[in-house]
Amino acid sequence: MLLLLLLQASAAQPDIGLRATVDARSVRIEKKGEAELTMSASPDGGSQVKVEAPEADGARTLRDVHVTVDAEARIADPSSEGGDTKEEDETPSPN
Repeated sequence: MLLLLLLQASAAQPDIGLRATVDARSVRIEKKGEAELTMSASPDGGSQVKVEAPEADGARTLRDVHVTVDAEARIADPSSEGGDTKEEDETPSPN
């Protein structure tokens, strides 16, 4: 029973997690464009990134900026992919 509870708890936790919080008095935007943050694992078992940041709305300077980034990646179980799990550079054994 304890093993079952431990397995359920570990399934909910990401294999890789990152949380960053930044507070800045002032942020100056020098170039217009898009910013993107991604996180992945191989084999990917479900990765996600959540960013909470203010919109610039054309402003070149933002004051009292608070940004939070939550990113997590889960590594899929290689045996559940249904394919051959041998390495590509592995030499076959002679028979």
